[in-house]
Amino acid sequence: LNTSNANLTKLLAWKAIRHAIKNGAGRHFPIVVTSLASSLAKIGKLKAAQELAHVSIALSDKFPVDLEIRALTCMYSNSVLMKFQALRDFVEPFLQCHKDLKLVGGPPDYVLGCMIYYFELFYAAGLELCPLLESKLLLIEELCHTLGRPGFIVSFQIQRQFALNMRTRTEDPTEFEGAAFKEAESLNTMNSNSRKMALRDSSSLRLQLAFVFWNEDVMCQMLERLRDYPRSDVLFSRLHNRLCFFGLSAFAMCHKKGYESFFKLGQNCLGYFENLKKHGSVNAKPVYLLMLAMKAPKRKTFTKAINACAEARMINLEAIAKERFAMLLMKENDVALANDHLTSSYWLYRDWGAHAKALQLLQTYDFLKRAKKKNAQSSTLSSNMDTTETRKNGHFIPVFSFNTTFQSREKISVRRV
Repeated sequence: LNTSNANLTKLLAWKAIRHAIKNGAGRHFPIVVTSLASSLAKIGKLKAAQELAHVSIALSDKFPVDLEIRALTCMYSNSVLMKFQALRDFVEPFLQCHKDLKLVGGPPDYVLGCMIYYFELFYAAGLELCPLLESKLLLIEELCHTLGRPGFIVSFQIQRQFALNMRTRTEDPTEFEGAAFKEAESLNTMNSNSRKMALRDSSSLRLQLAFVFWNEDVMCQMLERLRDYPRSDVLFSRLHNRLCFFGLSAFAMCHKKGYESFFKLGQNCLGYFENLKKHGSVNAKPVYLLMLAMKAPKRKTFTKAINACAEARMINLEAIAKERFAMLLMKENDVALANDHLTSSYWLYRDWGAHAKALQLLQTYDFLKRAKKKNAQSSTLSSNMDTTETRKNGHFIPVFSFNTTFQSREKISVRRV
């Protein structure tokens, strides 16, 4: 039932449901319902889509369906529900979907598609980058060969190169010319359609690297590459990542001469996340507030963004927000408070596993070589105290905070499929 035309999918799903009501529902009925949910989400009817996604999961528990149907139903329904619920809660379920489909010999495209979702969710949620992640990517690349799907390999190679650039020291962390993926060489071997998709994925992650490592030239280059791609994607998590850093970079670079048009592009991304936030998306709020802070850099906007990122446990965005806030404070000559935020940002990057970025900060700011993690924790700003009130007689006053980033991480609770 899933087609590239959401309205057509909706029509077909409705007809199939009416037929099932009249003649009886078979084992594929849960997938029919989740197809309707997916199509409604694509055309903006998010509330109805969310309700139907829950219904489809309940139906898969009631109907005598096999493991493949159950896994596919959960995969489609979770792709709708992740628009509203925390992205980190869907990482393990998609891995389980992959395992179930692989176990029963499910469609290869879905077996591998679950893992694309898995890694995109992993990055978007700000989960810890580590060698184990790269090992998983290598195993999936081998699986692509086994299943006869070489076209998927490039996607996983791009994701592995991104992780390597974040974790390990390279001459230029914004370039994809490493052990996992060589952009120029790989793109030259592809046909026009494959090249277009690979260039989108490669440029999206390079844009994220450029923003994190603050390479303005590469940011502008990647924004120009991506500006004509539509603000839509069959994979929500991949779209979330792309539009997040596209919007942040657009607002960061729109003040440069000759790049004023980036402001409108940033506004489009801001509107996308604002709409999701209005519908209750917990993932959209921190991105939306961080974009507002990049659009209008002020103490108040950055404080709200930092608190939202901490509340959502997105340590990747919290680290970025604190570093950008520190740059603003330096411009205002509040060096001591800027250093406090840089110290906190440094340890957040370490916790994220972005060791190459942490090293960049360490080489730029000598005081970080003496920084202690426990001091970074105590200097976190309170969510109910203005930054201008955290200093008295020129000395920093530690304040209480609900920032849980440096506290013991609670175990992530996920629903298994």
